[in-house]
Amino acid sequence: MLKISDLSLSYKKKSVIKNAAFQVEPGTVVGLLGANGSGKSTLLSAIAGVKKPDSGEVTLDDLSLSKDPAEYKKRFGYATQENPLIDELSGIDNLKIWTPMNTEEIMATISTPPLSILGVSDFASVRVNSMSGGMKKRLALTSILINHPSVLLMDEPFSALDMVARFDIMEYILSFRRAGGIIIIASHEDTVLRACDKILFLDNGRVRPLRPDEPAGFVDILRGCLSNEE
Repeated sequence: MLKISDLSLSYKKKSVIKNAAFQVEPGTVVGLLGANGSGKSTLLSAIAGVKKPDSGEVTLDDLSLSKDPAEYKKRFGYATQENPLIDELSGIDNLKIWTPMNTEEIMATISTPPLSILGVSDFASVRVNSMSGGMKKRLALTSILINHPSVLLMDEPFSALDMVARFDIMEYILSFRRAGGIIIIASHEDTVLRACDKILFLDNGRVRPLRPDEPAGFVDILRGCLSNEE
Protein backbone atom coordinates (compact mmCIF):
# COMPACT_ATOMS: atom_id res chain seq x y z
CA MET A 1 0.00 0.00 0.00
CA LEU A 2 1.14 3.52 -0.83
CA LYS A 3 0.52 5.96 2.01
CA ILE A 4 0.97 9.74 1.93
CA SER A 5 0.86 11.37 5.37
CA ASP A 6 0.62 15.14 5.94
CA LEU A 7 2.83 15.89 2.94
CA SER A 8 3.67 19.57 2.41
CA LEU A 9 5.94 21.16 -0.17
CA SER A 10 6.82 24.73 -1.12
CA TYR A 11 8.28 26.19 -4.30
CA LYS A 12 9.95 29.62 -4.33
CA LYS A 13 8.54 30.28 -0.85
CA LYS A 14 5.01 29.53 -2.05
CA SER A 15 3.11 26.66 -0.45
CA VAL A 16 2.17 24.29 -3.29
CA ILE A 17 1.08 21.14 -1.43
CA LYS A 18 -0.55 21.49 1.98
CA ASN A 19 -0.78 18.49 4.30
CA ALA A 20 -1.76 16.00 1.59
CA ALA A 21 -2.94 12.72 3.09
CA PHE A 22 -4.30 9.70 1.24
CA GLN A 23 -3.53 6.05 0.62
CA VAL A 24 -3.73 3.79 -2.41
CA GLU A 25 -4.26 0.04 -2.27
CA PRO A 26 -2.59 -2.38 -4.71
CA GLY A 27 -4.54 -2.87 -7.91
CA THR A 28 -5.88 0.69 -7.93
CA VAL A 29 -5.85 3.45 -10.55
CA VAL A 30 -6.06 6.97 -9.12
CA GLY A 31 -6.80 10.02 -11.26
CA LEU A 32 -5.31 13.33 -10.15
CA LEU A 33 -7.28 16.38 -11.26
CA GLY A 34 -6.46 20.05 -10.89
CA ALA A 35 -6.11 23.27 -12.84
CA ASN A 36 -2.88 24.09 -14.64
CA GLY A 37 -0.32 25.14 -12.02
CA SER A 38 -2.26 23.57 -9.16
CA GLY A 39 0.67 21.35 -8.20
CA LYS A 40 -0.16 18.01 -9.81
CA SER A 41 3.35 17.51 -11.20
CA THR A 42 4.87 18.69 -7.91
CA LEU A 43 2.84 16.16 -5.95
CA LEU A 44 3.82 13.32 -8.29
CA SER A 45 7.51 14.25 -8.12
CA ALA A 46 7.37 14.37 -4.31
CA ILE A 47 5.78 10.91 -4.18
CA ALA A 48 8.44 9.63 -6.59
CA GLY A 49 11.20 11.02 -4.38
CA VAL A 50 12.40 13.51 -7.00
CA LYS A 51 11.47 16.58 -4.95
CA LYS A 52 12.02 16.64 -1.21
CA PRO A 53 8.93 17.63 0.80
CA ASP A 54 9.10 20.23 3.53
CA SER A 55 7.31 17.89 5.90
CA GLY A 56 5.29 14.70 5.98
CA GLU A 57 6.04 11.13 5.01
CA VAL A 58 5.52 8.78 2.09
CA THR A 59 5.69 5.01 2.52
CA LEU A 60 5.24 2.03 0.22
CA ASP A 61 4.48 -1.10 2.20
CA ASP A 62 7.35 -1.22 4.73
CA LEU A 63 9.60 1.20 2.83
CA SER A 64 9.88 4.84 3.89
CA LEU A 65 10.99 7.54 1.45
CA SER A 66 12.82 9.42 4.20
CA LYS A 67 14.48 6.37 5.78
CA ASP A 68 15.01 4.04 2.80
CA PRO A 69 15.18 6.38 -0.22
CA ALA A 70 17.24 4.14 -2.51
CA GLU A 71 15.12 1.03 -2.03
CA TYR A 72 11.92 3.07 -2.09
CA LYS A 73 12.73 4.69 -5.45
CA LYS A 74 13.50 1.31 -7.05
CA ARG A 75 9.82 0.43 -6.66
CA PHE A 76 8.62 3.41 -8.69
CA GLY A 77 8.25 4.24 -12.35
CA TYR A 78 7.73 7.94 -13.00
CA ALA A 79 6.61 9.07 -16.47
CA THR A 80 7.08 12.84 -16.61
CA GLN A 81 6.01 15.18 -19.40
CA GLU A 82 9.66 15.63 -20.39
CA ASN A 83 11.22 13.34 -22.98
CA PRO A 84 14.00 11.27 -21.30
CA LEU A 85 15.26 9.79 -24.56
CA ILE A 86 18.54 10.46 -26.40
CA ASP A 87 17.66 11.30 -30.01
CA GLU A 88 20.88 9.99 -31.56
CA LEU A 89 20.49 6.51 -30.06
CA SER A 90 18.26 3.64 -31.13
CA GLY A 91 15.38 2.44 -29.01
CA ILE A 92 17.34 -0.54 -27.71
CA ASP A 93 20.36 1.61 -26.83
CA ASN A 94 18.12 4.00 -24.92
CA LEU A 95 16.69 1.09 -22.94
CA LYS A 96 20.22 -0.08 -22.07
CA ILE A 97 20.69 3.17 -20.16
CA TRP A 98 17.81 2.29 -17.85
CA THR A 99 18.47 -1.40 -17.17
CA PRO A 100 21.45 -3.71 -16.57
CA MET A 101 19.98 -6.21 -19.05
CA ASN A 102 21.84 -7.01 -22.27
CA THR A 103 20.29 -6.69 -25.73
CA GLU A 104 18.91 -10.24 -25.81
CA GLU A 105 17.36 -9.90 -22.35
CA ILE A 106 15.81 -6.54 -23.22
CA MET A 107 14.29 -7.87 -26.44
CA ALA A 108 12.89 -10.90 -24.62
CA THR A 109 11.37 -8.67 -21.93
CA ILE A 110 9.75 -6.15 -24.27
CA SER A 111 8.46 -8.95 -26.53
CA THR A 112 6.65 -10.66 -23.64
CA PRO A 113 3.41 -9.53 -21.96
CA PRO A 114 2.71 -7.14 -20.44
CA LEU A 115 5.40 -4.91 -22.02
CA SER A 116 4.72 -6.37 -25.46
CA ILE A 117 1.43 -4.42 -25.35
CA LEU A 118 3.43 -1.24 -25.98
CA GLY A 119 4.93 -2.69 -29.17
CA VAL A 120 8.46 -1.31 -28.74
CA SER A 121 10.06 -4.53 -29.99
CA ASP A 122 8.73 -3.65 -33.46
CA PHE A 123 10.90 -0.52 -33.70
CA ALA A 124 13.66 -1.09 -31.13
CA SER A 125 16.40 -0.71 -33.76
CA VAL A 126 15.09 2.66 -34.99
CA ARG A 127 16.88 5.84 -33.90
CA VAL A 128 14.77 8.09 -31.70
CA ASN A 129 15.12 11.07 -34.05
CA SER A 130 13.37 8.99 -36.73
CA MET A 131 10.46 7.96 -34.49
CA SER A 132 6.95 9.41 -34.41
CA GLY A 133 5.65 11.07 -31.26
CA GLY A 134 3.65 7.98 -30.38
CA MET A 135 6.67 5.72 -30.77
CA LYS A 136 8.73 7.98 -28.52
CA LYS A 137 6.01 7.94 -25.86
CA ARG A 138 5.84 4.13 -25.97
CA LEU A 139 9.63 3.87 -25.71
CA ALA A 140 9.82 6.37 -22.85
CA LEU A 141 7.15 4.46 -20.94
CA THR A 142 8.91 1.15 -21.60
CA SER A 143 12.16 2.61 -20.23
CA ILE A 144 10.58 3.19 -16.81
CA LEU A 145 8.66 -0.10 -16.80
CA ILE A 146 11.39 -2.47 -17.91
CA ASN A 147 12.62 -2.96 -14.34
CA HIS A 148 9.10 -3.90 -13.18
CA PRO A 149 8.13 -1.16 -10.69
CA SER A 150 5.29 -1.63 -8.19
CA VAL A 151 3.98 1.92 -8.59
CA LEU A 152 3.49 3.86 -11.82
CA LEU A 153 3.20 7.66 -11.70
CA MET A 154 2.13 9.30 -14.97
CA ASP A 155 1.97 13.02 -15.77
CA GLU A 156 -0.39 13.72 -18.71
CA PRO A 157 0.60 10.49 -20.50
CA PHE A 158 -1.83 10.89 -23.41
CA SER A 159 -0.95 14.39 -24.59
CA ALA A 160 -0.37 14.66 -28.37
CA LEU A 161 -0.93 10.94 -29.00
CA ASP A 162 -3.00 9.30 -31.73
CA MET A 163 -5.85 6.95 -30.86
CA VAL A 164 -3.81 3.77 -31.43
CA ALA A 165 -1.07 4.85 -29.03
CA ARG A 166 -3.65 5.96 -26.46
CA PHE A 167 -5.42 2.61 -26.69
CA ASP A 168 -2.22 0.59 -26.26
CA ILE A 169 -1.00 2.65 -23.30
CA MET A 170 -4.44 2.43 -21.67
CA GLU A 171 -4.40 -1.32 -22.22
CA TYR A 172 -1.05 -1.51 -20.44
CA ILE A 173 -2.36 0.57 -17.52
CA LEU A 174 -5.29 -1.82 -17.06
CA SER A 175 -2.93 -4.81 -17.27
CA PHE A 176 -0.67 -3.19 -14.65
CA ARG A 177 -3.68 -2.75 -12.37
CA ARG A 178 -4.82 -6.35 -12.83
CA ALA A 179 -1.34 -7.48 -11.76
CA GLY A 180 -1.72 -5.57 -8.49
CA GLY A 181 0.16 -2.43 -9.44
CA ILE A 182 -0.61 1.06 -8.16
CA ILE A 183 -1.12 3.82 -10.74
CA ILE A 184 -1.55 7.56 -10.18
CA ILE A 185 -2.29 9.56 -13.33
CA ALA A 186 -2.47 13.33 -13.66
CA SER A 187 -4.80 13.70 -16.64
CA HIS A 188 -7.99 15.29 -17.95
CA GLU A 189 -8.58 12.56 -20.52
CA ASP A 190 -12.11 11.18 -20.24
CA THR A 191 -10.87 7.68 -21.07
CA VAL A 192 -8.49 7.80 -18.12
CA LEU A 193 -11.08 9.19 -15.71
CA ARG A 194 -13.49 6.40 -16.61
CA ALA A 195 -10.84 3.81 -15.78
CA CYS A 196 -10.00 5.31 -12.38
CA ASP A 197 -11.05 3.59 -9.17
CA LYS A 198 -10.57 6.83 -7.25
CA ILE A 199 -10.24 10.48 -8.25
CA LEU A 200 -8.38 13.08 -6.22
CA PHE A 201 -8.83 16.81 -6.76
CA LEU A 202 -5.98 19.24 -6.05
CA ASP A 203 -7.09 22.80 -5.36
CA ASN A 204 -5.18 25.57 -3.58
CA GLY A 205 -2.66 23.00 -2.38
CA ARG A 206 -5.29 20.75 -0.79
CA VAL A 207 -6.00 17.20 -1.94
CA ARG A 208 -9.49 15.82 -1.52
CA PRO A 209 -11.24 12.76 -2.94
CA LEU A 210 -13.99 12.87 -5.54
CA ARG A 211 -16.38 10.25 -6.83
CA PRO A 212 -17.84 10.22 -10.35
CA ASP A 213 -21.31 9.85 -8.76
CA GLU A 214 -20.73 12.73 -6.34
CA PRO A 215 -24.03 14.66 -6.32
CA ALA A 216 -22.58 18.14 -5.88
CA GLY A 217 -21.05 19.04 -9.18
CA PHE A 218 -18.31 16.61 -10.20
CA VAL A 219 -18.96 17.58 -13.81
CA ASP A 220 -18.82 21.28 -12.93
CA ILE A 221 -15.50 20.80 -11.15
CA LEU A 222 -14.10 18.91 -14.14
CA ARG A 223 -15.30 21.62 -16.51
CA GLY A 224 -13.69 24.21 -14.29
CA CYS A 225 -10.37 22.39 -14.49
CA LEU A 226 -10.57 22.19 -18.26
CA SER A 227 -11.58 25.84 -18.68
CA ASN A 228 -8.63 26.92 -16.54
CA GLU A 229 -6.30 24.98 -18.83
CA GLU A 230 -7.41 27.00 -21.87
